[in-house]
Amino acid sequence: MVGFTPFDGWLRDHGTPVLGDAPLAQRTTFKIGGPVRWLVSPRDENELAGLLLAAKECDVETRVLGGGSNLLRLDERLDSCVLQLNRLSRCEWSAPRVTVQAGCNLPKVVKESVARGLAGLEPLTGVPGSIAGALIMNAGGRHGEIESVVRWVDVLTPDGEIRRLGRHEIDFRYRWSSLRGQLIVGAELELRPGDPAALKATYDAILADKKATQPMGAPNAGCVFKNPPGGKAGRMIDECGLKGRRIGGAFISPKHANFMINDGGASGDDVMRLIGLARESVRARFGVDLELEILVW
Repeated sequence: MVGFTPFDGWLRDHGTPVLGDAPLAQRTTFKIGGPVRWLVSPRDENELAGLLLAAKECDVETRVLGGGSNLLRLDERLDSCVLQLNRLSRCEWSAPRVTVQAGCNLPKVVKESVARGLAGLEPLTGVPGSIAGALIMNAGGRHGEIESVVRWVDVLTPDGEIRRLGRHEIDFRYRWSSLRGQLIVGAELELRPGDPAALKATYDAILADKKATQPMGAPNAGCVFKNPPGGKAGRMIDECGLKGRRIGGAFISPKHANFMINDGGASGDDVMRLIGLARESVRARFGVDLELEILVW
């Protein structure tokens, strides 16, 4: 049993809402995950800055949870403070730009941009998660990536100060950005006027294609592996005969082999063993080492 700590004292003294030993399973799209020592949802940027400084002074590790997609949380207890930024979800439209806080729901922002006749985000149709998560991993697909609309990003420094990074100061690459490891609090996206009917048609077509080719709606974390140069991870796993392969409560999607599904009873260990099987099989057949796209806690 973990006793009362100075960090607990800070949370109590500031009236900060906190859940102790909170399981993360229902807060991730994979529906998998053991408890964390502290789960905190800061009410504003000032409280977030104070939390960071207090955690630093109390030698408490902090991690940030966005929309819970692109994440595999393992089963053991995590003695850390997880910051859930869902309360930082303000979205301000000033066409053709939109200013968004870190916790804004990406699918909602994409849908709203289409309804407003603003182009640039429709390539991210069907991509789950938060704005911050999308920026950190340069979310997107074959239709485009979020980097194309970024004007600036605000990050919170370890000293509690907000630093604004212009687009030219951020390195975006395939499923990666130099924002990784930084605490994003907001961003401004530069969209462009478009025809609402044409944008809606594009949105509907991309969504229909994803529903037909990906296991949308099933508990998963999105694509598990990055595509290697010149290849497709899903196709390689499929050619290894692994579609539908199951370990415990986790199985490789019969619809798209780069997705792993939780049947409702999967553990983090089940998924990790399935990841190992896919990696070993692809390495043996193609001589390719698959790199994880999802984050593992």
